Amino acid sequence: MAGKPQRMLEKVSKDDWQYFAPFLICFGCFFATDVLGIIDKTSIAYWSGRLLYEPYRIFTSHFFHGDFNHLLANISGIIVARYFLKSLRLESDFFFLAFISLIIPLQTFISWCIDMFVYRNPMSLAIGFSGVLFGIDAFILMTTIFGKKNFLFISCKLRKNPRLLKSISVLTGIGIILSLMPGISLTGHMSGLLSGFLLFWL
Repeated sequence: MAGKPQRMLEKVSKDDWQYFAPFLICFGCFFATDVLGIIDKTSIAYWSGRLLYEPYRIFTSHFFHGDFNHLLANISGIIVARYFLKSLRLESDFFFLAFISLIIPLQTFISWCIDMFVYRNPMSLAIGFSGVLFGIDAFILMTTIFGKKNFLFISCKLRKNPRLLKSISVLTGIGIILSLMPGISLTGHMSGLLSGFLLFWL
């Protein structure tokens, strides 16, 4: 019995660091902006008209948040994503981080194309991790139907589970409805959703 807590701790450190890493980064960024006040949010936000000559915004914009409620909502989204991936029997210690690394530039590129060529709006600003979360929702939705053995070079062995399809569909549907509210980036969320569907087929 004495070894059980240690085994549980080893499992947490092995399986969950990939979720804990973005969790910590988001909290650290919030602390820098809203507690210490050492970073101006407009200097790191997605800004469609500045993205080409300030490309660091592609990544920084996703880890900063408007306020604590915004942060809390997206941290909760990471926890929900972990639950679904665990339920689908994910067998990878770094799938989630690899997914984040790919979806951030893809989602940002799609958002930028819509802002610049459809809306012709160089003043579109956005921050937050929710675009990534919409992407992982789309990926999970497809996985519940088809399963997913490999993601690029990563063996993830995600098993299909039709019983989870209803849950993730309802969750995604609620997210889309909430995206219609004022002050929320519908473009960013839908770009994330599309990116997740595209990444599923890699």
